Amino acid sequence: MTTGVSTIRPLDEAFEDARVVDKAVVEEPKISKKARNTITLAATLGYLFDAYAINIYGMTLALIALDFDVSIQTMGLIGSIFIAGYMLGSCVFGMLGDRFGRKHTLGFSIFAYGSVTALTGLALTPVQFAIGRFLTGVGGGGELTVGVPYVVESWDSKHRGFGAGLMFAGYALGVVYAALVSALILEWLGWRAMYFLAVLPAIIILFVRMQLEESPSYLATMEKLKQARRKRASFWSSLKASPALRRNLGWGSLIYVSLACIYYAETVFAVPFMVSQLKMSTTAAVATLGLFNLSMFVFSIGCGALSDKIGRKSAGASTLIVLATSLWVMFSTTSIPLFVIFGILAFGGIGGSWAIGMVHVAELFPTEIRGSGFGWSVALGRFPSIFAPLGIAWLASVTPGGMGDAMKYSCIVLLCALLAYLFGPESLGRSDRNSSNEMEDLQAR
Repeated sequence: MTTGVSTIRPLDEAFEDARVVDKAVVEEPKISKKARNTITLAATLGYLFDAYAINIYGMTLALIALDFDVSIQTMGLIGSIFIAGYMLGSCVFGMLGDRFGRKHTLGFSIFAYGSVTALTGLALTPVQFAIGRFLTGVGGGGELTVGVPYVVESWDSKHRGFGAGLMFAGYALGVVYAALVSALILEWLGWRAMYFLAVLPAIIILFVRMQLEESPSYLATMEKLKQARRKRASFWSSLKASPALRRNLGWGSLIYVSLACIYYAETVFAVPFMVSQLKMSTTAAVATLGLFNLSMFVFSIGCGALSDKIGRKSAGASTLIVLATSLWVMFSTTSIPLFVIFGILAFGGIGGSWAIGMVHVAELFPTEIRGSGFGWSVALGRFPSIFAPLGIAWLASVTPGGMGDAMKYSCIVLLCALLAYLFGPESLGRSDRNSSNEMEDLQAR
């Protein structure tokens, strides 16, 4: 009789174990409230500083172009390079989280993007700056795709939406934080100082990381794998063997096509629309955008909690309808008060949609491959968002209503997520015990 972990076993037998292992995992995470809250705080702070690292680029773009004597087109290319890094980080760190655990991978991703962003402030050439932004994107993508599974696995199945909402609320606050820092020091100390300040998350995470516990669901799954004497199933072999998992990857990707495209389209062009169409001052427009981001903070928590009550599909579809309706009215009016009211609802809908999408897509995959499944869903869905600003600019040039029509027509992209919610599976209540239903297809090979 052999002992230990078998390294060579028939594929069918390993897949059978995968089903048994997941069904044996406890239904709810065994974790103290303090540990759960610390994990949520770490992921939320990570996402807050991720938002800071993302948004300072747009706030400092003009000064950087002047400093390096490059065109706006070159800066646009660097922006696309950042998104490419973000996509890569989403894939790689999600898979690393499945391989090495959530705790260490999350800490490394936050430390990496914080440190690299700070070092980017030392760039002397456009090439050095572009490399820094690419690596910042890699780390930032990792924070999302490790942080979400980490938070989801630390909350019980009845409150995971609320936990995900808290995490996305950190992103909304991060945008406001970036705007405040920009207003306080950009003209005084220059663009490099804003990048140097990104070292803060690297310092904070060194302290917070010492307080973190590993995901209880991840630990339980790894222990059951050890008892079953098999290695963790790879993401690709699982996809190859399971039609259900392939469908879930498709549904998750569709959701993130909508979430990423609508976010970039609205946040990039909201201020120019207010200035050019509503004749608001730049200061007033930026302040209004800050108000919209505060609504994202509130709605992300509220909509996440709502999805715990009525289901991810119902909450997700309803939030998308409110978002689309509000965007249409928002960019159809010339009344500033009406624009602000529906802008609060629209940007709140963006925050709510992200919170629901985060928990829903993470729950579509069993613990064993959750990081990989979530990461690839984010990466595949984010790819079209590279072209979202270009698409809006093109629509503005060919439609009679210009920017207003372009922003209204951007609602069409929300159909991708709506289809996923209408025809995809419900994930609420799919604990680590029953989230493995997809794995049952594997034993049929």
